Amino acid sequence: MLFNLIKYGVLFTTLLLVTGSLIDFNMSDEEQTNKISKAHVNGEVGLLKVGDRNIHYTWIHRNDNFPTAVFIHGSPGSSSNFIYFTTDSLLLRSYNVLLFDRPGYGQSDFGKSEPLISNQAKILNNALHQLDIKNPVLVGHSLGGPIIAKMAMDEPNYIKGLLIVAGSVSPELEPEEKWRKPMSRPILRWLLPKMFRVSNDEILPAKEELIRMEPFWPKITCEMRVIQGQKDKLVPAGNEDYAKKMAVNSKKVTLIKLDDNHFIPFNTPELVTRELLLFER
Repeated sequence: MLFNLIKYGVLFTTLLLVTGSLIDFNMSDEEQTNKISKAHVNGEVGLLKVGDRNIHYTWIHRNDNFPTAVFIHGSPGSSSNFIYFTTDSLLLRSYNVLLFDRPGYGQSDFGKSEPLISNQAKILNNALHQLDIKNPVLVGHSLGGPIIAKMAMDEPNYIKGLLIVAGSVSPELEPEEKWRKPMSRPILRWLLPKMFRVSNDEILPAKEELIRMEPFWPKITCEMRVIQGQKDKLVPAGNEDYAKKMAVNSKKVTLIKLDDNHFIPFNTPELVTRELLLFER
């Protein structure tokens, strides 16, 4: 028993450290502000109180008539995963840009998990309303994909578009990772860095959350674009087809299938910008 726990612990930690090495998980307010200011972009970095949660945001608000591209990161991650888009001159000609640290990540109560997709969607929609965001087009990567789908299910008359990038939306395709449950036990849980505890806490119930979401896909009425790498080992190909099958009342669903892996927003951020610019106005 102890041997298995140790084995799972080494496996899980190794996997997350390899994954984590590909992503810049967190930047301080000062680092984000400096990066934005060097690009001669005026931005606002702040903290919202949403119920008992603190939600950190970075907001580039250039034009009241622009829609706002709202970036929701995966698991683990933070708003700094998408800092590129705050200084993307092509995107900023047509969009305001808003980045959130999801609950438990970055500077949004780091280490305090919010395991349920449904609760995260409510918190983030509430944050959008607090900032009085008009015409939000949501961009969700990995676990951010089902979160933005749930946000649109909950507020179909508010959300103007969804760009799902390598989104883990299909319950049938959710990986059976047997080592996750052992890693939630106290003997191993507290050996993990906080961001990985939060990640495990929210991925463990993800399949059940996706099943509970299934009846609500017809509530999505906005345009939806779905990018999926066909070489993705973390969120397998087929998730994009599931999204199209389920979003029967979407104004328009476009699938973009690439010869790429899971890290599309970091490998080819210009592709994400291009797809945002293709949304119907």
